[in-house]
Amino acid sequence: MSIVGERIKKYRELKGWNQHKLAKALKKSGKAVISNWETGRNDPSLAELRMMAEIFDTTVAQLVGEVPMLEEPREQYIMIKKDDLIDLQRKALELEADRINNLKEQLEQAQKSGETADTPES
Repeated sequence: MSIVGERIKKYRELKGWNQHKLAKALKKSGKAVISNWETGRNDPSLAELRMMAEIFDTTVAQLVGEVPMLEEPREQYIMIKKDDLIDLQRKALELEADRINNLKEQLEQAQKSGETADTPES
């Protein structure tokens, strides 16, 4: 099986389609065409790869193995610059540190209140 064939099969399965449904979407005569692609007996044309990339919401580069394949449909992902992601992580850590400090202060106040209540009154 070729990389292209493996990718076509994987994207088809991720979409929940059988070979017949993909063949119909591509206006092919039958599922044998898809089977031949997936097993590496034949390769799809560039035009067919473009149609499949559109159907699978991916790129031709991913279908032919030039870039890593996303295991889930692309709508599950967003693109963000590395520096923006680092800034978001830093802000999240700062907020979490503030939340922890607030909880510590509340705990200390509760403990002081408990100590005051436990001391016998004169």
